[in-house]
Amino acid sequence: MALFVFRYSLLIAALVCGQSAFALDSGTITQVQVRGFHYVDEGAIVAKIHAKQGGLLQGDVVAADVKRLYATGLFSDVRVQREMDEHGLKIIYVVDENPMIADLDIVGNSEIKEKDLTPKLLLGPGKVFSEANLRIDTDRIRKSYLSKGFYQVNVRAETKALKDGRLSVKLYVTEGQVTSIKNIRFVGNQDFSDEVLMDVIASRESSFMTWFTDRDVFKRDRFEADTQMLQQYYLEHGYLDAKVESMQLALTPDKTGFYLTFSIFEGESYTVSAVDVQGDMVPSKEKLVEAIDLKKGEIYSLSALRRTLEAMDLLVGDEGYAFATVTPLFKRDIATRTVSVTFDIEKSREVFIDRVEIVGNEKTQDFVARRELRQSESERFSATKQKLSKDRLQRTNLFKDVRVSLPRAKADDRVNMKIDLEEEKTGSFSIGAGYSQLEKVFITTKVEERNFMGQGYTTNVSANIGAATQNYNLSATDPYFLDSDVGLTLNTFKTQTALNTVTFYNQNDIGGGFSLNIPIDEFLSYGVGYQFSRTNLSNISPTASLLIRSQEGVNTLGELSQSLIWDTRDRRVAATRGVESRLRLGVAGLGGRSRFVESSVYVASYHSIVEDVVFRPLIEYKDIQSYQGQSVPIFRRYSMGGIQSLRGFNSYGVSLRDPVTQEAVGGNSQIRTSMDLFFPLPFMQTDGFRGVLFTDAGMVWGNEPVLNVSQNFILSQMRVSAGFGIEWMSPIGPVAFVWGSALKQQPGDLLRTFEFSLGSGF
Repeated sequence: MALFVFRYSLLIAALVCGQSAFALDSGTITQVQVRGFHYVDEGAIVAKIHAKQGGLLQGDVVAADVKRLYATGLFSDVRVQREMDEHGLKIIYVVDENPMIADLDIVGNSEIKEKDLTPKLLLGPGKVFSEANLRIDTDRIRKSYLSKGFYQVNVRAETKALKDGRLSVKLYVTEGQVTSIKNIRFVGNQDFSDEVLMDVIASRESSFMTWFTDRDVFKRDRFEADTQMLQQYYLEHGYLDAKVESMQLALTPDKTGFYLTFSIFEGESYTVSAVDVQGDMVPSKEKLVEAIDLKKGEIYSLSALRRTLEAMDLLVGDEGYAFATVTPLFKRDIATRTVSVTFDIEKSREVFIDRVEIVGNEKTQDFVARRELRQSESERFSATKQKLSKDRLQRTNLFKDVRVSLPRAKADDRVNMKIDLEEEKTGSFSIGAGYSQLEKVFITTKVEERNFMGQGYTTNVSANIGAATQNYNLSATDPYFLDSDVGLTLNTFKTQTALNTVTFYNQNDIGGGFSLNIPIDEFLSYGVGYQFSRTNLSNISPTASLLIRSQEGVNTLGELSQSLIWDTRDRRVAATRGVESRLRLGVAGLGGRSRFVESSVYVASYHSIVEDVVFRPLIEYKDIQSYQGQSVPIFRRYSMGGIQSLRGFNSYGVSLRDPVTQEAVGGNSQIRTSMDLFFPLPFMQTDGFRGVLFTDAGMVWGNEPVLNVSQNFILSQMRVSAGFGIEWMSPIGPVAFVWGSALKQQPGDLLRTFEFSLGSGF
């Protein structure tokens, strides 16, 4: 390669220095030729040559041609010759091609698969080899390993010429060991201890527990993000002058570990002395002042400032001022350690939406996204409607990312609303096997498409087959039935159970129905549905409860239900904020033999405490009563226990019981309440995993005339449990592991300390 560079330099010098003599000697170029090529297309070479027939021979032009040909990476050498014949001056570009690559293998890589490395490489089978591209590729492989913490990595290349002139290329990777963080130090912190600051940052020191996670593996982007997290933590506690003055990174001589040091200047904590607004008072000063979340006399808080800015942006933006700016102005009093904050508002110009453009939806039909929008064309801009439009698009679960921008339109008072969508993978197929206490070994399979034909339809086919239960379900949902806001769901199911371990009978169900969801406003909707099912109770033990034996055989049930749903959650799965509440009334009797009325109330609220930590209290009440002299079917009466009910108690563990056989026969009413604290697992920072600390309380009551059993609601008889759980959002559904302990129980209750399930979360 050094010889090539030397020859190339001499050529350029000779051409530039001898330009005048060359031109005088030779005059006009009569022909330009290219020689020496075999694999490269002649047209691609000629396109790089600017010396043309009929032009004068100029040294700088030829030198630039040579430089461009070298830059293609296709040639190991480029020479320029001139010949005189009867026609005049002929210029000949002689090229030596780089060889073609026959095969390329990566050897020694175990931590990063070859299929993840090869897309990043410039070299590959059928491509032209060049030393420059080889250096780039070895560097890219090395950087891939560095990003995963392998600072001992070494990449060596070996080439072998084949008989046909092509090259065989091998890249040998010596991975070495992961370079972990040996020690993290904080310098200059006095008001917050090392332990407190360690919880703020994402990086962790290597320990015997860190094999669950990679947070002890050094990553430069995470190291830099840690400084921002420290800065924000101090700002959240009023330290306006705090900053990370320097970050020091030291690699051990053997490249097995890093020492991280954060040098911090804390300063003083400031209290808010006054808040005010100035500038353009839109919509009014009173409303703007009401939006201020910073309170006089309280410690300054960065999160309160952000909430204030967001609220003011919405207020001013709802008046049509899309480009309004709200700037917080700080005035510190160092002596009293107070700060006054004035929000300066500049409304800019009022604008209207000219056109709404949707891009990025390759599979999804345009109307599927457009029907979620609340900001209309030709309408005055509204910040709330724009935010609501974005939120609704994200809540469809069809899009991974939604970005909204406002490029200028033709008129000064007009903008376009451009919505850039990144589509989510909406189709899935999964099959798996598992084990549970009830089912022993079971198989589950599921096929789902949430965007069928790109029109937003959801279709779902699933089956769960275990030793005790076989469930088959088929459903389809059109969220905008007949181009209206009404959602329609059709479903059918078949269930076969042999729950002899917890009951004294087998139960087979088959049925189907429909439901309609009718929105009343953005968060409130009305639901109505009908389900018809046929249930067969069989294989009843002769020693089973009299109530169960009295219901042996086929029971048909037609139930019409109505519901009101208030849902402000930010997302359907693993919500972090908002409220979900349901009021339901079902009446059985429209077809079928069963006659009962069932009502229920459910309320759950989600509160984000800090990032990824969510508190969720909930309460649920249910009641079912028969009419026309009928009994409530045994399979619809209430018992409690298990992951979805009362953790720490067994399935059917809390129930009314037959005084003779002690079987669970269920009650007419139940109440349960839970308090859950969801949090990221400290040593399992993998997407889809989270932990929960919980406490549950609940009980069942009612009466059963056939058995002359009655239980009243008595607060002192509430069952209480507490414990810990882990949830994994696996590809085949939520997998939950729960360790619960009964803190308060009653005689006859059945307990279960550990339980896990597939297909349901907390």
